[in-house]
Amino acid sequence: MASQTLLAAQPIYNRDSEMEAVELLYRNDLGQSALAVGEQQATSELLFNYCTGITNHTTHYGTRAYINVSADLLLSGIVLPVDPDRVMVELVERIDPTPELVAAVRQWFDAGFRFALDDFAFDEDWAPLLEMADVIKVDVSQFTPEAVAEHKHRLAHLPVRWLAERVEDQETRDRYLAMGFDLFQGYFLARPKLISGQKMTASGIQLTRLLALLYQPDPDIGELTRVLSQDPDLSLNLVRIVNSPLYRGSGKISSVREVVIRLGLTNLRHWVSMLSAMRTVNKEQARLVLIRAHVCESLAERVRVNAPDREEAFLTGLLSGAEIMLGVPADEFIDTIDLHNDIRKAILHRKGSLGRVLRLAITLEHAVAMGTDLDKWDTRLLRIYDQSASRVQRLIRELHAPA
Repeated sequence: MASQTLLAAQPIYNRDSEMEAVELLYRNDLGQSALAVGEQQATSELLFNYCTGITNHTTHYGTRAYINVSADLLLSGIVLPVDPDRVMVELVERIDPTPELVAAVRQWFDAGFRFALDDFAFDEDWAPLLEMADVIKVDVSQFTPEAVAEHKHRLAHLPVRWLAERVEDQETRDRYLAMGFDLFQGYFLARPKLISGQKMTASGIQLTRLLALLYQPDPDIGELTRVLSQDPDLSLNLVRIVNSPLYRGSGKISSVREVVIRLGLTNLRHWVSMLSAMRTVNKEQARLVLIRAHVCESLAERVRVNAPDREEAFLTGLLSGAEIMLGVPADEFIDTIDLHNDIRKAILHRKGSLGRVLRLAITLEHAVAMGTDLDKWDTRLLRIYDQSASRVQRLIRELHAPA
C-alpha cells in the first residue's frame, strides 16, 4: 500500500508554524484491559502492531513521532525496537512515578530515548522524571495563563522545551507564544488525521467480491464456495478455524463447502471479514474496524424502538471502515456492491436507525482512542466497547494459535 497510518495522528508545530513532529494518538489497550489479554500478550501486540507502524508513519511525515506508552511496557524491561531518534516517548499523567518506574525510564533514557511529560500537572512526585524530560506538555485548558507562567518560571532552570496542547484559537496560541512556549498542538492548528488515501489493492478487490456474496439476502453457497476456493490462503485459514476447539465436530472436513456449512453463515461472515481485513491492512487498522463492527452489532441488539437488524448493523460498521481498510472513499467503495438502501444511507449520511447506531459507535470509538472524558460516558456503552474489543482479541488469538 502507498501509505498507512495508525489510529490517528496530530501535527505539532513550532514557533514559526512549521510542522516539527506528529503525535500518534493510540492506546495500547484500545478499550480492553491488559488483564483481559494478558500482560505478555498485550506487550507483544503493542510492540508488533505499533512499533512497525511508527516507522512507516514517521517516514511518511518526515518528522519525529510522539507516542504514549504504558507503565507495563516501561517496566517490562523491553525498549521499543525503533530508532530512538524517530520517536519522543510520552509519559502520560496517569502513570505512577514509583522508584521502579523512574529506574525503567532511566534505562530507556540511557538507550537513547527522549521523553515528553504529557498533560503535566506540576506534581512534585514527578520531580525525578524532570531531569530526563526533553519536552513538558501543558494542557492549557486546565490552567490559567498566570498559573502556567508561574510554573514555567519556577522550572526555568530545566533545559526543556515547552509544548502547549489543546490550543483552540489564535488568541491562545499568541498568548503562549509570547510566554515563550516552543511547540503548539490543538484543533486550531490541525485536527487528528485518521487515515491517508491509498489505491485499492488486489486483496481489497477480493474482499469486495467476498463481502458482496456473503451479505446477499440469500447467498449462493455454490458460488461462495467457488470464490473461496480461488483463495487458497483464506481457505486454509478457514479450515484451521473449523478444526479449532471452537468449532470442531465429529466428522472430518474434506471440502471448502463443508467448511462453509460447518461454520454457518454468520460465523463465516465474521471470519472472512476478519481474515480479509487483516490481510488487506495492518493488524491495528483491521482491529479498529472489526471492533467498530462488533460494537454496532451489540448496540443494535439494545435498540428497543425501530431496532435495526444486528447482521445489518455489523455490516454497516464493517463497511464504514472501507477507507481505512481499502484506502478508497466510502461512497466509491459502496458503489461497487449491491447494498440495502438503509445501509447505504447509514454509511454515507448517518441516516436512519443504522445511521444512529454507526454514529454512536464511531463517537465512542474516538472517545476511547483519545482517552478523554470517559467518565462522562454511560458505563454500559463503555462495557460494550470493552467486550467487543476483547472478543476481537480472542478471535485474533484463536487465529494465530498453533494448528
